[in-house]
Amino acid sequence: MAKTIAPYGDYIHQPNCTNLDHLPGDYGLPLIGHTVGYLKDPLVWAQKRYKQYGPLQRIATTGLRGVLALGPDLAQQVMLDMDRNFSSKMGFHDRVQKFFEGSLIMEDFEHHRHQRRIVQTAFKNDALQHYTKEINRIYDRALDEWDADVGQTIPFFMYIKELLLIVAAEIFAGETEYKGERVRYLNQAFLDATAGLMYILPWNIPGFTYHTGMKGKRNLQNFFRPMIDQKRKGDGMDMLSFFSREKDENGEYFTAEEVTNQAIFLMFAAHDTTTAAITHTIYYLARNPQVKEKLYREVDSLDLDGLLWEDQDKLPYMQMVFNEVQRIRPSVPSVPRRTIRECEMAGYKVPANTMVFTLPRFTHWMEEYWTNPHIFDPERFSPQRAEHKKHPFQFHPFGGGAHKCIGMHFSQMEYKNFLFKFIKRFDFESRHAKQDVWMQTFPLPKPSDDMPIVITRR
Repeated sequence: MAKTIAPYGDYIHQPNCTNLDHLPGDYGLPLIGHTVGYLKDPLVWAQKRYKQYGPLQRIATTGLRGVLALGPDLAQQVMLDMDRNFSSKMGFHDRVQKFFEGSLIMEDFEHHRHQRRIVQTAFKNDALQHYTKEINRIYDRALDEWDADVGQTIPFFMYIKELLLIVAAEIFAGETEYKGERVRYLNQAFLDATAGLMYILPWNIPGFTYHTGMKGKRNLQNFFRPMIDQKRKGDGMDMLSFFSREKDENGEYFTAEEVTNQAIFLMFAAHDTTTAAITHTIYYLARNPQVKEKLYREVDSLDLDGLLWEDQDKLPYMQMVFNEVQRIRPSVPSVPRRTIRECEMAGYKVPANTMVFTLPRFTHWMEEYWTNPHIFDPERFSPQRAEHKKHPFQFHPFGGGAHKCIGMHFSQMEYKNFLFKFIKRFDFESRHAKQDVWMQTFPLPKPSDDMPIVITRR
């Protein structure tokens, strides 16, 4: 008998609960709630509220009422979700589903497991070994071009963003015509779609951010869908080929729509998070010369031109640097869920259909778990100190539970291979117009001035 996935329960049709007056907290200003403080610096905002109201509190932000769930205990409850009380689908429904409907983060339970099959082969060892070799080739080509900018001030964020878009085009879609018309089309569609996430008014009218985002989404769909039949017939090693050849529990190909949905979201998830991680690494290395020197020494100790997949564990200090970057400036600022039924959180009854917002960075800065959390200190992740092991969810940059990021190993490989090649070739210094740089969180965490640096040949 063919296996079928039961339809979603009634909870996906219910409106958000807004009657939360029995919980501590407040809704902020009329209409806008806490949106300004939340968008400006969610860490400072959350720290202030935590001192005032505790780990669970009612809030209103970005047009939604819900509860703010702070600290590792609540993060563990929400992400492990042992009692199936929390919906990722409905947590992201109000905004993200407009652009990434049907993607992994927009599915719950059996539906999520079903869709996860599409991407599973693309992240196995054989595939990752192939990606690693191809990424080294792409990085070499790009860094050869960067040589022309030695001695000049460059906006590092824009450079790495463009480079990782090229990586996405080649690794995700198999588009190897370097900076060709199709690659430019794909990259622009991606930029338009991700920009659309920050819309204020959902008006699909030219000139509005939402319209730009919808146009980008359609262009991404029009790019990926026509390729799927051809990808199924071939033996390509790009991610779209793996997705296209995957079969469901009944031995049938997933639909073109399903494959397209996952391809669009995984491209977004992999690109933006790694862009943020590498940019913040450059920022903190420039401000912490002792860390930079130690990382350079470790890279120089390996007589390799680049890292293969089997070399990923040969740089333990680089792994500590990566972890500390993700602790102090996680690439994913907020992880929302929505309750499916009434449940107890931190001693309070939280009604069904209530939005729940977790903030990984708040937990990553809690003085109860971290020594001087405001200081950039990779050694806290060393085996001797192991500060991150006091609680299973005090450090969770890739989420946890069933929705833990399936691409976490790919993203760390992408990060390490770039840093290795960059450090082998270049030294750098920051060139901020002022040292007190505003570190933005939305739509993508980064220094607001795009991280200007001067690179020099080693």
